[in-house]
Amino acid sequence: MEGRPTRGVSRDEAREVTIMALLITLALRIGAGVLQAVDELIGPTETRELLVRLFAQIGSTVGILTLSSVLIVVLSPRGSVSTATADLVRRVAATVTVLGLLGALHTLTLPFTPLLGRIWLSMINGLAAATLAGAGWWILRNFDEQR
Repeated sequence: MEGRPTRGVSRDEAREVTIMALLITLALRIGAGVLQAVDELIGPTETRELLVRLFAQIGSTVGILTLSSVLIVVLSPRGSVSTATADLVRRVAATVTVLGLLGALHTLTLPFTPLLGRIWLSMINGLAAATLAGAGWWILRNFDEQR
């Protein structure tokens, strides 16, 4: 196309865009749980399942999105991902780890589900998210750029 300058995306820009897309998707997943919790609060319901709704979105998908962001940061050449982005990813990983652990704890205390069912639910949801995000947080916390 003549007369129209083409501007491609650099590898560094692609990394930053990818990390932001993963974090935005992560925020959308967690935000969906928050919206469900708000709906539970304002809706005409006999039983309040506020925390069930809130933690329902914290599962392996959230953990995978978090760990993917971490891996892009650590597997990128030094300087190709901004320090602010790397810090944001570390904070998000810590937050998702805590949310996953809280979700697992909440699931384990549900009174209306048999024990094995509660263990199963906590394993595939909260504990999966906490494991993946916790691994990401640990990697970023202990990452040595010199090695």
